[in-house]
Amino acid sequence: MLTGRGAIALVALIGLGCGAADEAADRGAAASYTDAVPSGAKAAPEDVFRTLEGGEASLRDLRGNVVVANLWGTWCLPCRDELPELVELARIYDDRPVVILGLAVDSGDIDEIRDFLEDFGVEYPNWMMGMDDAVATFGAVGFPTTVMVDAEGWIRKELLGPQTAAALTEEIEALLR
Repeated sequence: MLTGRGAIALVALIGLGCGAADEAADRGAAASYTDAVPSGAKAAPEDVFRTLEGGEASLRDLRGNVVVANLWGTWCLPCRDELPELVELARIYDDRPVVILGLAVDSGDIDEIRDFLEDFGVEYPNWMMGMDDAVATFGAVGFPTTVMVDAEGWIRKELLGPQTAAALTEEIEALLR
């Protein structure tokens, strides 16, 4: 259940739709980077998330893989429409150094999220986070939001709205080169 700032953020996100994506890009562009940083990239967050197995994990644990981190919610209709595309993507990249990762935002407890994912045939890993963390950590301005992280841990692209397996495959292949 959403309360306080999380509920206000959700109402604001529903009202705003997908309009503020450029603001997130501007925030990333304002940071200073060393010469080793790929053009337009920013470091993936070091935050620790709760896993559906009851443990903790971070994006750092996935280094060496391209990570497709999808921020979604059980309450988000476009997220539901996108899930079959992500299931297909996970199947396509099952034997490659690619991790499809769900980040369930304000979507209930572990059992509720597991049941929801089972109904959609989702077998790729999912971690949990709150709305405030989604906004603070990833600058999420709407859902679903997909964050493309390269094997070295650099966010290379942020995509707002539902994605297709075909479109994400193009993004992944570019990061695997």
